[in-house]
Amino acid sequence: MAAKQPLFEVIASKIKDSINRDEYKTGMLMPNETALQEIYSSSRTTIRRAVDLLVEEGLVVRKNGVGLYVQPKLTAQNILEMTGVMKNDTNENLKKDMKDFYIRKAGKFYAEIFGMKENELVYSIKFVQKSEHSSTLDRLILPLSLYPDLQAKDFQIINIIELVNSGKYKLFELEQELQLILAGNEQIKNMHLNENDPVFKLSSVFYAENNMPIAIQYHYEDAESTKYVVDFN
Repeated sequence: MAAKQPLFEVIASKIKDSINRDEYKTGMLMPNETALQEIYSSSRTTIRRAVDLLVEEGLVVRKNGVGLYVQPKLTAQNILEMTGVMKNDTNENLKKDMKDFYIRKAGKFYAEIFGMKENELVYSIKFVQKSEHSSTLDRLILPLSLYPDLQAKDFQIINIIELVNSGKYKLFELEQELQLILAGNEQIKNMHLNENDPVFKLSSVFYAENNMPIAIQYHYEDAESTKYVVDFN
């Protein structure tokens, strides 16, 4: 007679099924351990062992102070191995200081890029990341229809590449443009720069496999403390 499967393995298998059915979406926040105790009517220890098993298998990630999220299938490291992607030495794991997170109409400019109507809605998101030596500023534009469950706290869990890949369409390719500009009001205010300081502006358009734009990112860095490399190997 076969030995009875431990309860924590049974629960881990059920959570895995939920992930495979996309109930818990790749790269996004899932119920924390307290919520899982209620869902599966099990003890804290049993749930902890079930989650530990999923973490060991690389399906779930714990982030202190945030909770649990499903391991992204596409990571920043994956995309940085792609030919021709611009790279810098910025640590994207730094805490993000959220400045804006709201929904607005696409307007003519973004409607043309995303192939949507001008009155359709997009997220407008702005955050700053501070390191010991400098600050970076990012602005993201994401169609609401492609990321209906997006929350501000998601940005503390995963990086931009992983977040873009968590929507209704998977990231397939990336188009980038690097410009050297002079600091304007937005950069002066958020990056503590002086007027006309040199700033790198990296504009990125993210595309799904069907050549459909799914996200836009504008990334600003102090040009005097940043080095970019384009890897064609």
